[in-house]
Amino acid sequence: MLAAVMVVEGVLRVPGTEGHIDTGWGLYQSLAKNCRLHLLSHAWTEQDIALWLHKRQITGHQSYLHAPEPGPAGRLEALHRVRAWRIGALVIESDPACAAAEQAAGWNTALVTSTFQGPRPTAEAIRPWDDLAGDVEHQHDLRLTPHTTEHR
Repeated sequence: MLAAVMVVEGVLRVPGTEGHIDTGWGLYQSLAKNCRLHLLSHAWTEQDIALWLHKRQITGHQSYLHAPEPGPAGRLEALHRVRAWRIGALVIESDPACAAAEQAAGWNTALVTSTFQGPRPTAEAIRPWDDLAGDVEHQHDLRLTPHTTEHR
């Protein structure tokens, strides 16, 4: 079964508010029924997000991952804790810079943009198709490479 990690800010919740994003809510409901869905946020604690979800009757995710800081470094640190999921897992992301860092680290990503995120990516910020195809090929190579389990 597919594991998916959904970033709360910008996908499920309007950043900086308690408002939810309808598209993200629908995506959450679909994924919760069909895969192992996990939520990731840097802004709220597990108790804060649990209360917010409970108020909206949003249920079905498996767990919550807390990123220690916003941005790519925080996201990757949180995802590193579940590194065994990397092959076959999907990260649903709202930040193009974070998506690029996650993809470079070997994660499959889906970038969700909405009008709540502020300015849309410019043509310069969108990666060329050849770069994306190269990343897909790199991820395929990672899947075929035997991995050892790290212990800390």
